Amino acid sequence: MGMGGVQRTAKFTKYLNSFGWQPYVLTVNPKLYLASDYCLLNEVEKAGVKIYRTGNDTAKKGNNNGHKVVKFKKDSNRKFLSNLSQTFLLPDSKILWKSAAISLGSRIIADEKIDLIYATAPPYTDFLIACEFKNKFGLPLVIDYRDSWIDCPNNFYLTPLHKNKHKKLEAESLACADKVITINDRIKELIHLRYPFVNDEKVSVIPQGFDPEDFNFPVDNSKNKMRITYSGSFLNYYTPKHFLDGLKLAIEKLPELKNNIEACFIGTFPNEYKEYINQLGLNDNVNLAGYVEHSVCTKLLSQSDVLWMMINKTNRSDLHSTGKLYEYFGANKPILACVPNGVARRSLEMHGAVIITEPDDVTAIADAILKYYDHFKSGTLPKPNSQVTGMYNRKRLSGKLADEFNLLLKYDEVSV
Repeated sequence: MGMGGVQRTAKFTKYLNSFGWQPYVLTVNPKLYLASDYCLLNEVEKAGVKIYRTGNDTAKKGNNNGHKVVKFKKDSNRKFLSNLSQTFLLPDSKILWKSAAISLGSRIIADEKIDLIYATAPPYTDFLIACEFKNKFGLPLVIDYRDSWIDCPNNFYLTPLHKNKHKKLEAESLACADKVITINDRIKELIHLRYPFVNDEKVSVIPQGFDPEDFNFPVDNSKNKMRITYSGSFLNYYTPKHFLDGLKLAIEKLPELKNNIEACFIGTFPNEYKEYINQLGLNDNVNLAGYVEHSVCTKLLSQSDVLWMMINKTNRSDLHSTGKLYEYFGANKPILACVPNGVARRSLEMHGAVIITEPDDVTAIADAILKYYDHFKSGTLPKPNSQVTGMYNRKRLSGKLADEFNLLLKYDEVSV
């Protein structure tokens, strides 16, 4: 599968071998999804990762036709279907995978002489499956939160009973796990607040990151226009509207900008916003690159002058430390960040080459675009702090994960 959610786990499996750990992956055969990324799959396989898949082999290796891509639904329609699914399938729709996963996983553990179980969520069903393995085989268990469970803005609870069921499942998973990993301090804090039995030593933070091997591209000095690039999809009410309004306002303030700026959007782009671009008269200033595989995406980021990101305002936007932010760090470019207070904003404040605005402050966005354009013309675009961005190197982070694995095995040896 493509899109941002797969990067963390794929890169961990790629690099763990460098730290004395051989990953075996338990997953499904390719299903209907919004995007595919066979380049990333090949990268993982090249690293010697062995992948086991449940279900019929619908996508033979090398045959991309086996993984069908579905069209994006409108946010309102997609949210309705998601809420419907979450009402009847707990903790999520992947509970239907649990039986097949336990059957195949049990064979993998026995045949490959597995030393440790690692589960990443969402989907939260992964934690339930991993706990069954822990109870059945007595192996150490590490669970990884890529999003919060109870507090995730995408989760829907029809009644208090639904939410309490989730809390019970999460509490059982936390009690079962030997180690808990989260992507940021805020998720860790919420775990401690909700479940006092989870001590501080049990939870560690390993943030999102970037793979430096994805950014080995020559500098492109052939462009006459300043290129501002966004990577990602506009789901869960993320919107380019305020940025587009800011771009329009910037051009009105400085007409020469009309012929000297390009906004590039990488990822599936909703039709409603294509129409909005036309209404604003920005067709000549917008490049819709469409969804591309990760290797192409990182090249486009590297060849841009400024990178734009946004996080929409929600009750839990403080939890978001979106994966694209750290990919932007890897591209080593200045950033225009339209984000509310929270984890992502705190990371950005240390970046060293960023202008931060509220997500919906059109005037501030326009002013930021004009400021970066002045730097572009004079050749003085700021550079990020390499010491800060280096903290998010995927290989380094994989080493931290391997350290956690090693500590658990040493603990088990002592306890035996």
